[in-house]
Amino acid sequence: LWYFYSNTIIVKKFLLFFIFIPLFACESILNKGNEIEIIKCPSIFFSTENSVYTHGETDNLNLEKIDYKASLNNYGFLSDCISDLENNNYILDLLILVEPINPKDKQISLPIFAILYNNQDEIIDKQYFRINDNLKYLDEKSEYISTEVKGKLNIIVQKNKNISSVTVGFVKLIN
Repeated sequence: LWYFYSNTIIVKKFLLFFIFIPLFACESILNKGNEIEIIKCPSIFFSTENSVYTHGETDNLNLEKIDYKASLNNYGFLSDCISDLENNNYILDLLILVEPINPKDKQISLPIFAILYNNQDEIIDKQYFRINDNLKYLDEKSEYISTEVKGKLNIIVQKNKNISSVTVGFVKLIN
């Protein structure tokens, strides 16, 4: 009985050894590729010429042919800007106010650009995004109401490019 009991303890110790040692060893190997550091977030500016977007037939000034009007309202970095082994990552949250004028349906599609500048105000990169959402609808009044759209821009650049500022605006679509 003593022989069986002591062998069982030895087997359990070996089992624990073979379970825990590889876990700790693999953890250090897996974390080597995921080294990240917090970097300074760039200054954000809204384009004065492109801070308002209208959707619909905008060739003439007939309001009956415009679906909605959107305007950039606010921004924020809700998490740290980070750098990994290859890229700098900037996750920018935007608040956009959308006013329905004569909407044909509830879908909103907003084309956004981000122009990235270095410390010498030289353009490093241009990135384009599309934010999709729906207009809010009041059943009691049977009409669409102003809607706050929260969009997220995941700006990624190569690690060797340092961004000091970003200009954000709406892409003007040419009909």
